[in-house]
Amino acid sequence: MVYEARVMLLFLLGYITVSVSGIQNVEVSCSHKNICALRQSSVNLICSYSNIGIITGFWFSLKDKAKWREEEHPEDLTLDSDYAGRVDYTEMTNITFTLTITDLRARDSGEYRLVLVKDKGEEYVSSTGVTLTVTDLQVTRDSTQYVLTCHTSCRLTFAAKLYYWYKNGQFLKDYEDKQGTFTLTTTEQGSYSCSVHGFNEIRSPSLCVGRDCWSVTYPDNRVCVLEGSSVEFTGNYIPPDGQRVDTIYWHSSKDFVNLENEKQFVNRVKYVQQNRNFTLNMKQLTKNDSGEYRLRIINQLDKFSGRPGVVLNVTDLQVRLSDYAVASEERTAVTLGCITSCTLPNSPIYMWYKNGQPVISKLTKHNKLYLISSEDAGNYSCAVKGREDLRSPEQIVTFPVVDLCSECPKGNNIGIIAGAAVVLALIIIAGSLCIWRRKSKSGQRQSSTEDSDPQSGQVAVAPQDDVHYSSILFSSRTQGSSQPTEEHEQVQYAEVKLKRPAAAV
Repeated sequence: MVYEARVMLLFLLGYITVSVSGIQNVEVSCSHKNICALRQSSVNLICSYSNIGIITGFWFSLKDKAKWREEEHPEDLTLDSDYAGRVDYTEMTNITFTLTITDLRARDSGEYRLVLVKDKGEEYVSSTGVTLTVTDLQVTRDSTQYVLTCHTSCRLTFAAKLYYWYKNGQFLKDYEDKQGTFTLTTTEQGSYSCSVHGFNEIRSPSLCVGRDCWSVTYPDNRVCVLEGSSVEFTGNYIPPDGQRVDTIYWHSSKDFVNLENEKQFVNRVKYVQQNRNFTLNMKQLTKNDSGEYRLRIINQLDKFSGRPGVVLNVTDLQVRLSDYAVASEERTAVTLGCITSCTLPNSPIYMWYKNGQPVISKLTKHNKLYLISSEDAGNYSCAVKGREDLRSPEQIVTFPVVDLCSECPKGNNIGIIAGAAVVLALIIIAGSLCIWRRKSKSGQRQSSTEDSDPQSGQVAVAPQDDVHYSSILFSSRTQGSSQPTEEHEQVQYAEVKLKRPAAAV
């Protein structure tokens, strides 16, 4: 009996452990298990699955689990500050789910999987996913010094049909290349870069051939700042040997007009030069200022703009609820993200406000705020530490009243079910053990009585011990022999009343 009880306990606990986790695996099939894509380009990750009644879901990256509230519970990629403004779920059906990532960064490399959620809140995590590798274009020279090669660190998933070449920033329209190589002559000195068909704006860094090279580099190719704040970015330039610089300024990629002469930037831009570093300062930024900016160098012999330039993104702050939390039947937990349209630099610290007052007693991690109680309902906004004056608009968060009787078997109440199952299992096991012990003791007592001689055939009865019997059965057994019971040894009484203290029956 004890053995059976232990087996039952182990079985129940094993079942409960699976239930508490709340996440099961689901088989998926992805169009590409491995993708190699260019930095700054866009990519689609597409996976399909059987129709199991999916109502919502999200993608996640295993490399980011340190940012999650609990490492064993994946979180929505759209709430991750590193992907701000760059991820979107472009298609989701009962059988297909597509993740689009734009403006790829080197740090985006890694494995991506998805979580699918059914109508009753059950979560399914994909057993496999898509491994993404982000690469750059590079121009190298062979040992002969006369052949240039445009290559990447991995084979592009969407193979380049044509390669394009640029000299001193100018497109060489008469040269089309299907192999990714460019053959030089002894007189073709200059600064060379390449791109691939379909991604013409994504160029490799320039490679200088000879001494007649213009060079402009930017320490930061991507800049993200908050609307209403200020920004500065720098261009480092090197003119060809023996040539001086007559004029230098910043301009928009839309034209070659000096920003200081643009009506849009009047009294808002300032240049600072230190040796060969030329810095642009811009203040009171608006979203209209977003765009690409380049450093232009002019002398008596040539004009040169360093491209690609610096891409500026001006963003505001927004509070977003996890799509999963919005779609779930029971909002017993809500995750808020302080979201921007681009990734802010230097890992900022995010501040949260409820009904205009700072939130100081709730769990926060990176740019996320976790709410778990109906008492947390209210109007929430966020800001970046150091710029608390630039707050997001408020987001209303509510916790609908849930009928526990009708809803308890669903979604997040799985923990309640599991707890009840544990208690029930313990009660059953404890009851089984108690019954077994009683039976065991009763058997031992009966065995002891049957094996011993009776001490007396008399029973002392007190006056208050009046007892009424409908039947009395006397049996006697002598040691060493067993006498058969005869019919006259059993006497039936309609009623027997014993009163005398020492009466012997």
